[in-house]
Amino acid sequence: MKRLRIRSVGNIPPELVLARRLPLEGQNPVMEHCVNRPKATLCIAERNANIRELLRREFAREGYGVVTAGSGAEVLMRLASPVGVDLLVLDDEIADPDGGSLVPLLTRLYPDLAVVLHVYAGADAAGLGHRQVEKGGDFERLKAAVGEVLGAQVQAK
Repeated sequence: MKRLRIRSVGNIPPELVLARRLPLEGQNPVMEHCVNRPKATLCIAERNANIRELLRREFAREGYGVVTAGSGAEVLMRLASPVGVDLLVLDDEIADPDGGSLVPLLTRLYPDLAVVLHVYAGADAAGLGHRQVEKGGDFERLKAAVGEVLGAQVQAK
């Protein structure tokens, strides 16, 4: 078995090269970023932590970058963070920090943000033109809707 020898990069010791994933000699960090770049970055906003984690895993398996939020305040924090979010999958039961619907606030603050509302059957969700997908045990409809919305976004650009 061949042992991998890690050399220091400049004055950075080998253990920090591994810990911080700094480029090894001869590697191109820009190319590495391009190769490992996700399809798009999604923010999954769901009150139920188990469903939120399940959705995170499902979309990550599809190649998306995923950040999660469990409340309206967390959604606003994720959208304001330096990580660019391409699409928000929003549980329609998540309220804004004042207790009202989060959708009008998001539309006002982030008018270009693509949103897919994840709603219960028969729920009267104020979608304001956003795509709506019924909640259920099958996440394929949600994945298809996310793909369609992102595809339409790319075509519009």
